[in-house]
Amino acid sequence: KFGFEARKVMMMIMMLLSSLSSRTRVWSSLSSSSTWVIASLCLLSWPSPSLALVQPSLYPKNKLFSSSSQRTMSSTNGDSSIQKFPKLIVLDLDNTVWTPELYQLRKLQRANQMPVANRDVKLFPGAQDLIDKIRSGTYFPESTQFAVASRTKSVDWAQDLLTQFDLREILDFVEIFPGNKKQHFENLHQNSGIDFQDMLFFDDARDGKYGNCEPVSTMGVLSVHCPGGLDTSTIWETALRRYEEWDKGANTIVEWDGSVTTPGSLAVKQQEGMVKTVNAEKRFGFIQYGETGGKGRRSDVFFHFNNLPNGAVVEQGDRLKFTVEQDPRNGKFRAANIELVDGDTIENGVSMRAFSMNMPFAALLANEHKTLESRNGTMFKP
Repeated sequence: KFGFEARKVMMMIMMLLSSLSSRTRVWSSLSSSSTWVIASLCLLSWPSPSLALVQPSLYPKNKLFSSSSQRTMSSTNGDSSIQKFPKLIVLDLDNTVWTPELYQLRKLQRANQMPVANRDVKLFPGAQDLIDKIRSGTYFPESTQFAVASRTKSVDWAQDLLTQFDLREILDFVEIFPGNKKQHFENLHQNSGIDFQDMLFFDDARDGKYGNCEPVSTMGVLSVHCPGGLDTSTIWETALRRYEEWDKGANTIVEWDGSVTTPGSLAVKQQEGMVKTVNAEKRFGFIQYGETGGKGRRSDVFFHFNNLPNGAVVEQGDRLKFTVEQDPRNGKFRAANIELVDGDTIENGVSMRAFSMNMPFAALLANEHKTLESRNGTMFKP
């Protein structure tokens, strides 16, 4: 049907040109081939949905815009409810953007093979949505830049996966090397010229030996704890709103549930946790607290025996109530206002040392490899 209509239109154009050629010197000078060319051009300009389907695409498939060209496509953001965006959004990689963590791919390491994107390593759904929003060039303002910061020891793998996932073209800065996450941010600050208070950081590790959110937050960066990775878009959408509400105070962390933790809020919020480790000789230990199910992750906080209730003795597995405060001497967080959950104290008893049967020396005693003796003979006999 379309072919018949096209021929009909061409015949009408040719008849019109022929009529004009008999009256006008200009038109009479046109050759028949020129007439066909003009007719063809007119036909191509004819508004038809069918013609649009056969037009070649102006952009090759799967071709990504560069980071600069994307952010110049639109000067307005896609979420009109957000008026203030960070100038730099920084993403951790392992267990934040993708899963699993690269160190877990031991079989590939032993086989000396590189991980393959979307087979060995996959993007979290929320991370994929964020990447799509960046690529669209319509959600974030052109003033917002993007970076990754990773402490992975598998540097070559991470760099290669950025290429496989086509992420390089949307990233302005890449910091991938083992060591201190704070050094990543020092480099980002120097290379971008952006203040720490204008940055937003996403990471799955909050605190402790391998934590990143807490140390980076001390630099003045708003840090977002996502222990389950960017598995939903709600995580980064909520974080953008918290950034807009943020008062630029240091040591501020957006928790996995969207709540905000500041040094002031820690002191008044009572936590409940379990004694994880105890060093009786040095009189300190660590309490594990936080959510155990869902997307939450437990955190560890330091406590000293001086902060225990008067006469209280704790051991591994005891449950405690406490608040978290910041030590003014070193800036680290510690447990304070500690209470035993069962209220058991020894105020009416006598404090004395004892050993636990799960201790190594006690095990040796129990298995008759060692004996404990006094002047009066054997003191302990299994």
